[in-house]
Amino acid sequence: MNMKGAILFTVLAGLVSTGLAIQCYVCTSDEDVACQDPFESFAMTKQTCYGTNSCTKAAALGQVSRACGYGNSTVSVGSSHGGCTTTKIFGIEATSCTCYSDGCNSANLPKLSAFATLTLVTAFKALF
Repeated sequence: MNMKGAILFTVLAGLVSTGLAIQCYVCTSDEDVACQDPFESFAMTKQTCYGTNSCTKAAALGQVSRACGYGNSTVSVGSSHGGCTTTKIFGIEATSCTCYSDGCNSANLPKLSAFATLTLVTAFKALF
């Protein structure tokens, strides 16, 4: 193999190893308390998830699960797209989040910031 071929092979191998896989935290809080929120990412290592483009986080009944996921197939790894949905099934509230960048499922579940809360209260008072 000549020098150009070796360089091309190295570049393509780098793209395959980084572009087609995402690294996610994979754990459940019933097996490891470090998986619970607030998340202790220093106690965990990310796993490479081949064949998937997203990480997930789910929470219900005080338990948290973080895993590799299969999000929107049109979104590429590294995208800022993603979000959370909360549903209630048989009176049990469950939140599921999907994200598309390495280690993104380390975040705590979203909560309203103080600014967002103040804005909502101000808007509510202005309207009523």
